[in-house]
Amino acid sequence: MLVMVASVSGAPGVSTAAVGVAALWPNTPGLLVEADPCGGVVAARFGVRQEPGLAALAAAARHGLPAVGPMRFVQVLPLGVHAVVGSGAADTCAGAVSVLASRPAALAGLAPVVVVDAGRLYPGSPAQGLLSRVDALVIVTAGDTEHLDHVDTRLAGLRVSVPTPQVGVAVVGKSAYEPQEVSGRLGVPVWAHLPTDRWGAAVLSGRLSGPAWTRTRLAQALRGLAATLAAHPQQQPSRAALEVVR
Repeated sequence: MLVMVASVSGAPGVSTAAVGVAALWPNTPGLLVEADPCGGVVAARFGVRQEPGLAALAAAARHGLPAVGPMRFVQVLPLGVHAVVGSGAADTCAGAVSVLASRPAALAGLAPVVVVDAGRLYPGSPAQGLLSRVDALVIVTAGDTEHLDHVDTRLAGLRVSVPTPQVGVAVVGKSAYEPQEVSGRLGVPVWAHLPTDRWGAAVLSGRLSGPAWTRTRLAQALRGLAATLAAHPQQQPSRAALEVVR
């Protein structure tokens, strides 16, 4: 399964959400692939090397090498998550993502579950080339009118590239709108509400550590999102499930 986590506006915590979904995937963690054309942050946040990583994977794919045996491209984050990290240099990342977008099997074949952090899907982003291969696209957005407007205007174009209805949103922080209102307006399900949780966010961005992080409100919400994606990515979680993570 190939899951893309992205935003269309601002910086609502896409990398944090992607790390959490990979870490908390049911039964076994997913493989995180940091494919943000604007540059990677995961290596710096967690204190691991930038290479081998996304650039090495793209170079292998460009030369027609088989997309198997992913360990040579992988770093292990302190959370125990295996990750193909992006370079901090935007031009290097953009070039690597462009190569992989033309060879999506190089990502899909890396592991049974691959979680792609695509950063912001701005118009013309190289990461949009991966959309035709993803099984689920999670749009992370703030819950205010401004950001929901941006999602609304971009969704039609994005859904052309993604097999419908496997597109949904994860709303970050407080919102004046109920999940049903957001879903009704956007025409896609609200798969999760990600609460403002500084402790959970600090662990998922490499600033804190400790085994208790999986009990934070943010971790609980991301675990629910991962379970929803793993089971029925086309379905909206129940209102009761959403209330648990508020």
